[in-house]
Amino acid sequence: KLGAGVARTSYIYQRMDFDEGMHSFANVEAIEASKFWTVGPSSVYAPKDNMKCYEVSPIVEATLVFNVGQVHRRRGEFDAAAKSYDRALEILQIATGFVPGEVTNKNVIQHPVVIPILHNVGQLQYRRGDLNVAMTTYTSALKHAQILYGPRHVHAASALNCLGVLHYHANSSESDEDSTNSAETTKKNGKPERSSTRKAMGLFRQALSIRTENLGPDHVDVATTLNNIGRIHVQQDEFDKALHFYEDALVIRRKRLGTNSLDYAATAFNAGQSLHQKGELDQAVELYREFLRVALMKFGHSHRDVAVVLSGIAQIHQEKREYDKALELYEESLCAGRAALGEYHSEIAMLLNRMGNFYFERERLEDALRCYRRGLRIERRVLPTDHPNIVVTLSNLGEIHRQRYEWDDAATMYCDALEILRKKYENHVDIASTLNTIGLIHDQRGDACLSLRYLQEALIMRRKLLGDDHIDVSATLVYIGTILYRKSVFSVAMELFSEALRIRQTVLGRDHRDVAFALYNIALVHQQRGCYEQAIEYYAETLRVEKIVLGERHRDVSMTLFKLGEVNKAAGDLEEALKCFQKSLDIERSLDESTSSSESDGGRRPQQTSSDPAAMARTLNEIGNIHLARGDVVPMMDAFNEASRLYRTAGLSPNNVVVSGHLYALEFSCPEAAPAA
Repeated sequence: KLGAGVARTSYIYQRMDFDEGMHSFANVEAIEASKFWTVGPSSVYAPKDNMKCYEVSPIVEATLVFNVGQVHRRRGEFDAAAKSYDRALEILQIATGFVPGEVTNKNVIQHPVVIPILHNVGQLQYRRGDLNVAMTTYTSALKHAQILYGPRHVHAASALNCLGVLHYHANSSESDEDSTNSAETTKKNGKPERSSTRKAMGLFRQALSIRTENLGPDHVDVATTLNNIGRIHVQQDEFDKALHFYEDALVIRRKRLGTNSLDYAATAFNAGQSLHQKGELDQAVELYREFLRVALMKFGHSHRDVAVVLSGIAQIHQEKREYDKALELYEESLCAGRAALGEYHSEIAMLLNRMGNFYFERERLEDALRCYRRGLRIERRVLPTDHPNIVVTLSNLGEIHRQRYEWDDAATMYCDALEILRKKYENHVDIASTLNTIGLIHDQRGDACLSLRYLQEALIMRRKLLGDDHIDVSATLVYIGTILYRKSVFSVAMELFSEALRIRQTVLGRDHRDVAFALYNIALVHQQRGCYEQAIEYYAETLRVEKIVLGERHRDVSMTLFKLGEVNKAAGDLEEALKCFQKSLDIERSLDESTSSSESDGGRRPQQTSSDPAAMARTLNEIGNIHLARGDVVPMMDAFNEASRLYRTAGLSPNNVVVSGHLYALEFSCPEAAPAA
């Protein structure tokens, strides 16, 4: 979604071009001459020549058929290869009396060729995306290896590694169920951890132990498993741990395979992604460029992986605010992707969405819309109708329409996303989030009743999925409370704001900006109900938190001081009210000065926010009224005159100045036709 920073699913290399250890048996199998022939079952002795009838051994026949499959595979003829592998396995099963099902000491194919056959059958199943079927095949390969060679043999390690890869992919972003819906989800360091992740890590660690023991610590197969363990840590957002394993794998692959190896380059890219997530951008881009160098050497410019790494480098330039360079690289990436894949491919849609994110950040909303629409058109043509990428693109389009105040278009996009999600899930955090957003859109378009309906459904679902003390629950409570506050249903609004405050203080601590928002809302309700003492208490606590997290001179601090001034004035404490209004005005004026300074030095200084003449005018208006109530005529007139001038600066009528109290023959000293000195 927009504004979420670097996408965590940005592109971890897991395609067949790169080594995950899924193709350990890529060569043909040798045949022993002594085992070539066997006596046929119908063999009889001829009375004259005493000759036996011989036929090809089933083991040899299976091996020959398997080798034919290997030839088909090397030629890219995967369907023909699969048929050969299946036939080879069938020959062995018939010859040995193996009963398909659980492998045991009594029900096992007692010949080593069964292991490469099973590995290649499983690898093609994996390539087709049949993960569950592939798991069954590799489990059979593991049990055969353990029975034939022992549990600490390298063939057992190969099968363990392959099973780990399958469980890794079962937990990828392409899986059918999200971790929040899985009954087999636990928490690790506060993050969801599915059982498939735990299984994958356990399998990889077993494989690593066996390979290190048998092959030594710097073998390429050890590097393969190290790389796979790194990817598991990335799934858990444990980027420091991931880097540890990637760096070890990189050292081995650099030493054993050389720096022009694709496997070396793929690990470099993976390490680069972890550095990218950690915000170590210069080191990340160095490793990205190392992959780019090898990819250009191996593939040329018109290749999908060249396109992807170019977009990753572009992302880094975007994050470093080097926008011209970022846009140049995004366009180069898109050109390379189209040359390699054509227009209608999911990775082209991904690149278009990245460009859409870039334009969104640059506030070029029309260009962002154009990219997202093109991406959506491709996704709807090449992806399943319920694919999560379509939901994300619809949501991004909806967000842009929302920011352009195009409420109908925004609601349509989010409702389309909601329809896809509802077809796929009964309850899901993404459904709750989308319901929440649709509720906000209806609130912004002025339909409070429809807004409440969506928000209440979102709240029920979030409580069910996330629990009562989740930060997202507090957000929906605040949204509902705000609508009820505007409808003057103060008692219910207060309950909702109070629950939101409790959740935020529990989850975030007492000194957090979101806690300040909740305190401010509660103060507003107390103020509207005339409970000035309580309102002052909550505004004062809001002010304390805001000064800690935002600093003394921030627009939010100014607003809270203004509200404190209002409440003290209503409570009759004009002296305290004047102090609060004056402090608020001082902050607004300092923001006005910092904006002017920023403009004068070419905008190089970081801007907190722009000045707001209308806000200063309102504060001066209040200051003027306090002086009026106290009979201080000169400062009163100064305040009213400056408020009038600032309203004009803001493009508003000076008649917005509201005079409360009684003072006879009051006129502004600057008539409409005469400029102020």
